[in-house]
Amino acid sequence: MTLRLNYDKYGNHNKWGAENGKPANKLKMEKNKMKATRITSLGALVIAAGALLFTVNAQATVVDLTTSLSATGNINGALFFASDQQPAGTGFIDPFLRVQASPTEQGYNTDGGFPFDDKNPHNFQHSVLLSSLATFDVAGTSYFKFMLDANQSGTSNHTFTLTQLQLYTANSGSLLPMSLNPDGTIALGNLAYNLNPGGGTTNSVLTTATGSGKYDAVVYIPVSDFNLSDKYVYLYFAGQGNGGFEEWTAATLTAPIPEASALFPIVGLLAAIFSTHFLRRRQMARISK
Repeated sequence: MTLRLNYDKYGNHNKWGAENGKPANKLKMEKNKMKATRITSLGALVIAAGALLFTVNAQATVVDLTTSLSATGNINGALFFASDQQPAGTGFIDPFLRVQASPTEQGYNTDGGFPFDDKNPHNFQHSVLLSSLATFDVAGTSYFKFMLDANQSGTSNHTFTLTQLQLYTANSGSLLPMSLNPDGTIALGNLAYNLNPGGGTTNSVLTTATGSGKYDAVVYIPVSDFNLSDKYVYLYFAGQGNGGFEEWTAATLTAPIPEASALFPIVGLLAAIFSTHFLRRRQMARISK
C-alpha cells in the first residue's frame, strides 16, 4: 500500500496524462487554440495576397496619345500610335464606320443596319472583307492597320477617350446584334482583339479630336489574332466625347469606290477641259479657212 501511494505521487504515472504539470485536457485545448491561430493567420495571409493580386490586375492601362505626335502605347498586344508609322502609298484608305452621340457613344460596322449610334449612309458604314486588308511589318510581326479620326465639336475639350475596342471575324457581313454580352463582348463572330477583356473600362486610349482631317490614333492588331478562314471583319468600339463624330478606316489593298459627291468636281473638270479643247479646234478651223 505504501508503494502504491508513492508511485502515484512521485512516479511517471499520472491518471490525467499530464505533461509539464498540466492536465491532458487543458493541454489539448491549448494545442487546438494554437493550431486555430496558425490557420487563421494563414487564411489572412492568403486573403491579403489575393487582394494584392486583384489590385495589380485591376490597375488601369491608359495610353495617352495627346502628348506628342510620337506618343505610343501597347494594350493587350495592340500597338497604338499618335501618327502613322508607315510611309504614304503603302495602302488605300477605306472608311467603314462612323458613329456620333454624346457624352458616350458606341457602334460597329455591318451591312445589316445601323446599330447603336451608327450614322447613315452605308458608304460610311459597311462590312469589310478580311482579304482586302493590307498587312504591315512592325519589328518583325505582321499587323492589320486601323485608323481613328476623332472629331469633337465645341471651342474646347478636343479630346476623345476610347474605352472599348473589339475586333471580330465572321462569314456574314450583315450581323446585327443590338446588345452586349455580360462580359462586355458582342455576338459578332470570332473575337480577335479586346481592349478590356471581361468588360469594364480600366484600359483606355486618349486621343486628340480636332477634326483637322488627320488620324488621331493608328492601331496595329497582330494578324495572328484573326481567324483568317473567316470572310469579314467587324470593329466594335465605344468612347466618351462631347458630341462630334468618330470615323474608323482600314488600310486595304484595293482603292475604295469614290462617293458620288466626290465624282462631280472631277466630271465637271473633264467637261471643262473637253469644252475648251473643242472650242479651240473650232477656232483653229475657222482661221485656217
